[in-house]
Amino acid sequence: MTSPLRPYLGHFFSQLAQSGVQDAVIAPGSRSTPLALLLREMPRIRMIVALDERSAAFFALGLAKASGRPVALVCTSGTAAANFFPAIAEAALSRVPLIVLTADRPRESRDVGAAQTINQVNLYGSHVKWFQDLPSSYHSGLERHAAQVAARAAHCALSHPQGPVHLNFPLREPLLPEAGGPTPALMGPYFAPVHQPNPAGIAAAQGWLSDARRAVLLLGPETPEAARPLIDVARSRGLPVFVDPLSRTGREKSALTAYDVFLRESSTIPEPDLVIRLGSSMTSKALTLWCRQARLILLDWPLGFREPEHQTSLLLEGNPVSSLKTIMEGMTARDPRYLRQLDKAEDAAETRIRMVLETSPNHFEGHFYHDLTTLWDSEHGPLLTASSMPVRDFDTFYRHGSLLIYGNRGANGIDGLVSTALGISAHHGDVLAVLGDLAFHHDLTGLFFGQKYGLNAFIVVLNNQGGAIFSYLPQSQLESDVFEELFGTPHQVDFSGAATLYGAAFRRVHTYPQFQAAFRELREKTGLRILEWHTTPRDESARVHRQLYQEP
Repeated sequence: MTSPLRPYLGHFFSQLAQSGVQDAVIAPGSRSTPLALLLREMPRIRMIVALDERSAAFFALGLAKASGRPVALVCTSGTAAANFFPAIAEAALSRVPLIVLTADRPRESRDVGAAQTINQVNLYGSHVKWFQDLPSSYHSGLERHAAQVAARAAHCALSHPQGPVHLNFPLREPLLPEAGGPTPALMGPYFAPVHQPNPAGIAAAQGWLSDARRAVLLLGPETPEAARPLIDVARSRGLPVFVDPLSRTGREKSALTAYDVFLRESSTIPEPDLVIRLGSSMTSKALTLWCRQARLILLDWPLGFREPEHQTSLLLEGNPVSSLKTIMEGMTARDPRYLRQLDKAEDAAETRIRMVLETSPNHFEGHFYHDLTTLWDSEHGPLLTASSMPVRDFDTFYRHGSLLIYGNRGANGIDGLVSTALGISAHHGDVLAVLGDLAFHHDLTGLFFGQKYGLNAFIVVLNNQGGAIFSYLPQSQLESDVFEELFGTPHQVDFSGAATLYGAAFRRVHTYPQFQAAFRELREKTGLRILEWHTTPRDESARVHRQLYQEP
């Protein structure tokens, strides 16, 4: 006996493809059988099969992050759906379009002790933009409902602020769809509204800018690439521009990038009285503290408020790049003295960085970040950085370059980074992932995607035997044995075994000259490559950073 699933689900998936979905990531299971089988028949949707749900979700996250298109993510019922949660939280906070399709038991199996059944209704809460619990039974006439739900899901995921949506499919046995051919899409495209800059808001922002004596522009994580030309425009008019390493604009030479060093002594530089910001909050805590007392003009998409410091702010909703461009069109040249003062501090900070690196141990990881543009450029592919120490060291040591750098900085977790990197590779063709040893260990199973699908990924593992970030936090003042047990978390994991498991090229080095040679060798290879660098011990690395920041 077969189930009349084909008309309903067939129209659903045809409409997803019509609405721009080109990729689907599936974690296999029994209850999701009809979803997987009908997806497999869709010629316009590439299907990628994972072995576990957590890796599947982060792979889909990376692929959607890189492509800018919604990716469908499929799993069976029960705790399988719960394992999607970390990646969905990251997608929500970093505005990545995912269409999450969870299979479920039929409604009569809920809350009666049925196997592989949990409460999946609104499972992800406020971390998804839209939720629908679909029918348990399918009959003639519901095809247009299915197509409409698919069209709305893609539209909602892509509407600003972009993010994940969740569709729950309670499926009744039998689970094998009846034989048949392809079904058409039934709905037209749903167009997101074009948000033009608000004239009253533009006028208010220009008024604030006119009144300010020390205004600055911050390009935070996820600032669109389209803002890149405005960096030089702003500078030509005397407006200093601070660019986060995770901004999609790259770090132009006209931008300020050594601020995490020179603002550690912010009392020597007058604080701004006005900040204009695109993107999410800056990585640098020193920069955030320096700007805290200033008034803020926040340029963001509608319903995308991101301002954790509670500054006095003017929120201008709409296309943020268009808003900034319009504001600057009415901006007159500013007094250049503030910009010159910041440029002088930038030059002094760069000199200090070079001096500290010249005297630091040859296994200090700062050398790599500072020299990155000589080792890896945008022609090789984008880069993914872990959320703990690596992204902070990028902010400190990586000065100028056009690299596209991704990071999972929405929820700032260390989970799923290998899978995210492989998802990015599935779009770009190769990726350099810079991870700490704990982040790499956390997601070893993500290497499976590279092995199965022949993806390219170069993973640099900065192994300092534990969690380096805690050496910079108050916990480091605890007794040494307590600190190491609870926060330092040293280990004796041999990562060469992971390379063997997944067929990756592997090198282990200890000094920076060894690292440079191995890096250049692996850079020219394809497939999975893992370079493990036993870097400076955590306490020694913290000492070098304190020297750089001129802290006791």
